[in-house]
Amino acid sequence: MTIRSFFVPVLIILCCSCGSKSKKGDKKNEDQKAPENTTAWSYDITHPTNQWTLPKDLKEISGQTWIDKNHLLAIEDLTPHLYLLRLDSDIVVEKTTEFTTGPDKKFDIEDVTRVDNTVYALWSHGTLYKIDDWQNNPQSKEFETGLSKENNTEGLCYDPVSKNLLIACKNESALEDEKSSTRSIFQFDLKGDTLIKDPFMVIHSKDFLKVADEKLQFFPSAIAVHPVTHDIYILSTKETKCMAQFTYSGELKSIQYFDKDLTPQPEGICFSPEGIMYISTEGKHGEKP
Repeated sequence: MTIRSFFVPVLIILCCSCGSKSKKGDKKNEDQKAPENTTAWSYDITHPTNQWTLPKDLKEISGQTWIDKNHLLAIEDLTPHLYLLRLDSDIVVEKTTEFTTGPDKKFDIEDVTRVDNTVYALWSHGTLYKIDDWQNNPQSKEFETGLSKENNTEGLCYDPVSKNLLIACKNESALEDEKSSTRSIFQFDLKGDTLIKDPFMVIHSKDFLKVADEKLQFFPSAIAVHPVTHDIYILSTKETKCMAQFTYSGELKSIQYFDKDLTPQPEGICFSPEGIMYISTEGKHGEKP
């Protein structure tokens, strides 16, 4: 398979291939199970098949979602805009759409995902934006998830198994009596437009011992469910810049570290239906476009 990687001041689309075995960890969540799939998939995040430079308006890119074989939809931190990207030999911003207004708010839009004809965008303070008719006449509605800026909600994706959204917290887990290093993944019920109280997955620093031979400080910045295996891929930034692969039931399978020159701040991940992985990274601080 392929990983495609952007670089801008920066976006990387990593196209990877099927193959090698993954190492296992020690974490489980038995509430839901994905259909079994025996296909082995592997991705080498240090050797992207394709790489694109983004325009300067997307230097703070913080997420993207797959639209079709020629397009991704991206967002960046500071403004509530959707950027429709056409993937040619160069990246072309085909359309820019504002999905909400709010001069009283300092936006920190962290991720985006698509469910059929509806797009969802996530604010780091826990607010979720539902954007209908995003291509023509966007109609936006806000939902308060109950999560907050202390949780620092940075990862968002659609889960085809539960048919809900997954929200990854970069900082506080929102769980009582948990260590500050514990991270939570929550489900947002799309039928009821509410956050499911119990976490879908809980990640502890000790979970990485069997794979990395050490406890890791893990800071989720993006999340995606593989379209074929339903494995869950989570990016981490800050101190530990890596990609962790989990089974759908929450067992850690593998971890890869990013090349910090190629991917200085990994912020977004998504897949095509065939399993092509797209990873985006923000630009380096102080780098001019």
